[in-house]
Amino acid sequence: MLSIKSYPARNGDAYLLKEDGPVRTAILVDGGYPATFHEHIRADLVELARQGYDLDLVVATHIDADHISGLLAFFKANGAAGAPKIIPVRRVFHNSLRSLCQMASPTQTVQLADQELLAEIQRGGFPAPSADINHEGEISARQGSSLAVLLQSGGYRWNEGNGQAAIDEESLSQNAIGGGNLIVLGPPHVRLEKLLSAWTDDIRQLGFSGPLDANNRLDDAFEFLSAERAADAPGHIISGRTLAMDLKDCYSPDDSVTNGSSIAFVFETEGGRVLFLGDGWSEDAETSLRKLGDSARPMLFDAIKISHHGSLRNTSPALLDLVDAPRYFISSNGEGHGHPDFAVLAAIVDRPGPNRELFFNYPTPASARLKTHVSKAGAKFFVREGFADWVPLEGQSV
Repeated sequence: MLSIKSYPARNGDAYLLKEDGPVRTAILVDGGYPATFHEHIRADLVELARQGYDLDLVVATHIDADHISGLLAFFKANGAAGAPKIIPVRRVFHNSLRSLCQMASPTQTVQLADQELLAEIQRGGFPAPSADINHEGEISARQGSSLAVLLQSGGYRWNEGNGQAAIDEESLSQNAIGGGNLIVLGPPHVRLEKLLSAWTDDIRQLGFSGPLDANNRLDDAFEFLSAERAADAPGHIISGRTLAMDLKDCYSPDDSVTNGSSIAFVFETEGGRVLFLGDGWSEDAETSLRKLGDSARPMLFDAIKISHHGSLRNTSPALLDLVDAPRYFISSNGEGHGHPDFAVLAAIVDRPGPNRELFFNYPTPASARLKTHVSKAGAKFFVREGFADWVPLEGQSV
């Protein structure tokens, strides 16, 4: 049976999947912030290892601090792949500069000032949530190496090799992962090209004039600057201003370059099938899903992880026409841009279909409003706030 656990990752994502069938399988999807790992994820990984599980796959969906920082803490604590201190890790999906450098065209000459600039960027590290600035775990994880450097130095199987290839919709369509199958839906290759181009502009504007070949310091600069770009990106209309709006009236496509680079996938075993959308763009998911299913009827999953914490810029009415599930997962405590947006939640439950459960790892104004909402289609739904236990995907939702 396939089960999902969503961790309290503040405004970020952190999920663990496990299949306890004939072939035990475990997948970690993002890690929230360092405190998410130290206070919540670590104990579960220790227990999984005690039960004989490996982490068959770790997915860093994209380079946002609220997704990747906890993975940085995990790989620091886990040490080398050949002698893991917590749990063996079989494979890692993560797109860093090393994965994209074949798209770069280094023509510049290295300048002496470049090393000083890279050292300054490295000292900054990943941005930490402001309220946790005095949290020891958050501070220690802000500085030092990027996830790319930890994966390389630790000898992990990274993007099916040493990290010098990208994970996108074209690279890995079908993958045997543990006792199941994983289908990569995105990102489209063009989104990774845009991320590389945006980062190149950023580092050139800072004064870097050297070649953009992959090395440790540039891996660090790529991840840290990309995370800063994501943190500074314009938000959307704040959730409280959209409480009475229909999604068809207020949906606006995401244009965040880092969100567009997010890895999205379907994972299926005999115990269930789940759709994980990261923070990806709705239009990209729609394109990939149409290739997989019959557009005349929705594709049914046992669970769907909604994109970008329930933002109205990442779940379109067209996407909801393509998919459905008895269980939806939305992760955010509402910090930053006020996710999730009520218009998205209402659009999920206003459709005819199965009884649905919506799992929120924190109560938010939007989830509170949803509890008093009546489905326009008369469909039954249930709101689970602050839910941090394993959710088995066996059978129909209650």
